[in-house]
This record gives sequence, C-alpha cells and structure tokens, in this order.
Amino acid sequence: MPLNPLLPRISSRTGLHIALVFLIASMLATPVALAAPVAPDANPQASAIAPPEVTAAAVYAMDMTSGVELYAKDPFAHLQVGSVVKVATALVVVNNAELDEQVLIQESDLVDTNEYSNMALQAGDTLTVSQLLYGLMIPSGNDGARALARYVGSKLVGSEDANVATEAFVKEMNAYAASLGLKNSRFTVPDGIDTPNSYTCAYDITILSRELMKSEFLRSVVKEPAYRFYSVGPESRLYEKPTTNQRLGQSGVIGLKTGTTGESGGNVVLAREVNGGANIVLITIIGSDHAYADEATGQQLVDSRWSDADAIMASMDASFSWAAPNGDGVLPGLGEQMQVWDVQFQDPPAIPIPTGTDIALGYRLQVGAVVEPGARAGALHLYFGETEVGSVPIYQAAASARSGPQIGMAA
Repeated sequence: MPLNPLLPRISSRTGLHIALVFLIASMLATPVALAAPVAPDANPQASAIAPPEVTAAAVYAMDMTSGVELYAKDPFAHLQVGSVVKVATALVVVNNAELDEQVLIQESDLVDTNEYSNMALQAGDTLTVSQLLYGLMIPSGNDGARALARYVGSKLVGSEDANVATEAFVKEMNAYAASLGLKNSRFTVPDGIDTPNSYTCAYDITILSRELMKSEFLRSVVKEPAYRFYSVGPESRLYEKPTTNQRLGQSGVIGLKTGTTGESGGNVVLAREVNGGANIVLITIIGSDHAYADEATGQQLVDSRWSDADAIMASMDASFSWAAPNGDGVLPGLGEQMQVWDVQFQDPPAIPIPTGTDIALGYRLQVGAVVEPGARAGALHLYFGETEVGSVPIYQAAASARSGPQIGMAA
C-alpha cells in the first residue's frame, strides 16, 4: 500500500510535478484530491451545516453568487408550494412574450377575490404583459397568472381557447424546468392552487428563483414593495396593490415570492444580500405551519414561515462569513497547488465559510487536460466537513509545463 493516499490518483505528470503535489498534500489539513467533478444534474448532498429548527417541511438555502449550498432539509421532497409556483410562471412569460404586448382581460381570467389572492382584474380592461407580471409577483394575483397563461399559451399553441392555451402554457412550464435539469417538479396550473398530482421541491424552486434573479426586469419587480399604474386601454383603470413579502427591505431581503394554500401550508422564497451586498443568498422555505383565522372562534392566523425565515437568517449570520477562495488563510496550500498545475481563478466570487461551528471548510482541486490559456481547466470543489457543497471554476494560466489529462478526471 502506498504511503500517500493520493498516489493511485496521480499519473501522466512529470516527476517534479508529482513530487511537488505529494509535498504540498502532506502539508494540508484540508482534504485534497483529484477526481472528476460531480455530474451537473446530480442531486446535491444535504448540507453539513445543520439548519436551525423550523416548522417547515423543507428548506434549501444557496448562495447563488458562488453556487455554494448553505442549508438543506429534505430539499427534494415532493410538495405543493402554493403561489411560489408563479416563479416558474413568470419565467415562461418573459421567455415567450415582450413586456409591452397588450392583453385584453377576459371573464375566464377572473377569480373569486374573497377566496384567492388577486390584482382585481376587470374583464374588458387592457394591460401590458409587464403590468400583469407586477400583479403576478407583488400581490400574487391568481387572475394575473390566468391572464398571462392564457395569452402566452395562445401564442405557443395557436389557439384562442382559454383551456387549450393554458394547458399549452403549463406544458411549457414543465419543459422549462426540465431544460434546467430539474427532476422533481410537475406543474399542472400557473397560479399554484392545490391540485392533484402537482408538486415541486425546495431545491427546484431555488434553481428557478436563481433564474428569475438573472432577469433584470423580474428582479426589479420582486424588489418593489407595491405598485400603482393605470391600465393601457380606454378604461384607464387604476391598479394598485402592496407586496405579500413581509420581510422585503429587512435583513437584506430584496425579493422574492410567497405562497399559501390549505394543503401546502406557508411557503416563501427570499432573496437576501449578504457580504455587504456582494453575494445574494436564496432561501426557500416550504410547508411551514400555517392556518387561516377562524371567524367562528376568533382564532388568529398562524403563519410560521416568517419566524422560520427569521431563524434561518439569524443562524446564517452567526454561522457564516464570506471571503474570496484565494484570500489569505482561507484555503491553506491552495495557491501552491494551483501554481503546480498552472491554473488560476478569474475574479472568483466570495464563498461562505463556516464560523462558530466545528464544521471545517475543505476542498479538492480537479484539473483536466492542458487547454488554451484563459480556457476553463477544471474546478475547485468545496466541502463543509465531508459534504461537497459547491464548486468554483478554475482556468488555464498563460503557460503550462504539464501534459495530458489526469486519470479519472474530466477535461
């Protein structure tokens, strides 16, 4: 048996390079190995950082700037999520319609305003797609969802029938989720009302929310505390509503989406700035304790998603700090290893570092075949304890003396 556990993984390098790697590896306290990266569509492992105790059935928190996972509790459990589904609805709309297109509201778009969240649409009014998106995301208008699904669906399928068009829209929602590699979602409605055989999961919703935050327009919508505008038709009706996001503007929260139903409980996705605004964390909370007020008994509303969110954000502040992966003392020995393999970072994002816990930040450097200078050459895989929680790309330096791909590694 070799003295160094890395020996079976290393080949096709010069003797000098091998000797240097062995010397560096023996000096490191953090786990270092060379291996192929995790498949991009693989379900990530549960975070090594235990989330705080919450009422929610599922939690997933990810730093979308660096791609590093922070917390996970049953992130792939199939659950209904209420109006959080509208994250997917909004993405399909902006991918298939222009914001200034005009939509004539029909009777089929309307909902019972005593039962469902709404933007108080009126049949015969004309609104733009962008206005309907404000009504979809800020007060969580089910009527806005129906109008948008019908309108965009009719463009997709070429039918003016509201049912046919909406069905085509929902099909596109599922196709879009699949295009992102999401495997635990099945959408059946655009508004998120409780329906049989409809589900998604905290992980999938987080990835969809990440895509939403990449859209400059949608990102601007979800950060607004309210809207006030007039419909563009001759009726020129005033529409105004406040947000349902009770944490917007607090603790660094800059968006995103809420949802409640009798079956799904209380749900919310929050986009939160950390590290002085340099990083954005997405926090998805599904199935928190929730009950509507009982008018007969006078019992008050139970809505634990907000206390769950507060607990997670407080834990995050106490459990993590942020620093560049190539910062002094962040990952001891990494700089020497990257120099050996002739690779470098290109403006890497700050990564979350566990603090106030016995969980250690570790890494392994995966390097492929020599490529053109500036081209991606591999990845730095990050660990909390024994659990991989994300990776940061690395790139070929200007010159390299090494040759050939590492056995067991992807180029």
